[in-house]
Amino acid sequence: MRPSPDAVPPLIPEPQLADALGNYDLPGQPELRFLKRGFNDHYEVTLRHGGEEVPGGRYILRVYLVDKPYISGLKDIEAELEALTALAGHGVPVSTPLPRHDGRLWAPLEAGESSRPLALFSYAPGEELGGDAFNESAARNLGLAVAHLHAGGDLHGLGAGRYRLDETYLIDRPVATLVKLLGSEAGDLGRYGERLKAGLKALPRTPGPFGFVHGDLHTGNLRVLEDQPTFFDFDHAAQGWRAYDLAVLRMSLPDGPWAALLEGYRSVRAFTSVEEEALPLLARVRQLWDLGDFLAMRATGAWGQTPLSERSLAHVLEQVQAMQKPPVV
Repeated sequence: MRPSPDAVPPLIPEPQLADALGNYDLPGQPELRFLKRGFNDHYEVTLRHGGEEVPGGRYILRVYLVDKPYISGLKDIEAELEALTALAGHGVPVSTPLPRHDGRLWAPLEAGESSRPLALFSYAPGEELGGDAFNESAARNLGLAVAHLHAGGDLHGLGAGRYRLDETYLIDRPVATLVKLLGSEAGDLGRYGERLKAGLKALPRTPGPFGFVHGDLHTGNLRVLEDQPTFFDFDHAAQGWRAYDLAVLRMSLPDGPWAALLEGYRSVRAFTSVEEEALPLLARVRQLWDLGDFLAMRATGAWGQTPLSERSLAHVLEQVQAMQKPPVV
């Protein structure tokens, strides 16, 4: 979506972005197309030569929004980009940051009285598949790729400098955000959060089950070409439960593709029965986190200053009431 005129910060003028692309070794003239502002600003970059598109000449340009609850500073952005480079070197299919002429993976871009980090990424080929569109081959390959992502995180010690996707971020913060918004209408949301936290205590926090995760691994954050996935948007990458990444995918996949995914994953690394039994719990945790994360980002003003409409507020309340219905765990 394009941010409203009162959004803070505003979009960077596209001529300024085009100038910034001059710091990359690109074999053509870049043409920019704004995609959306979500948790960052994204543009599709298409290279042209003599009016024709350069083969393989597509990229994604990201201009970061830094006023986010889970980003503590530029070191977090550096850690994300370095992790992607390490994962690609490990053979994990990820959209990777391109180095500039000076070797840096990102650079500050002047934006009024402040600056915003900018990075250019390789293009993830293929198409977005809904859960029903995954055949067994694509699902098995997805499981293999997720397992290699997690194994690569362990091998390189990735995510140690970023936040931990634990009870504080998954439950405490979303509950606080929703209670502040809804007041007494939030019902027993605090008690619901405590019950979720009690369930999480059964999950191990040792290396292996707990480590580097994508953090937002829904099917919209990957593309599939000839049954092979490519992951992107590691903005929420953190240290967390590996089962959480899998729980997010399980929410999108029917039983057949899910079984194939799990078979592929387990052919590379362990996924215990304790972790598998926690998937329904983690799905509920995800629902809570997702709603709180959206509202927390909205509160930054990056999408505009207009308060939630009555219709949107009613939708939030409906979701909060629905998630508290039994069974909780």
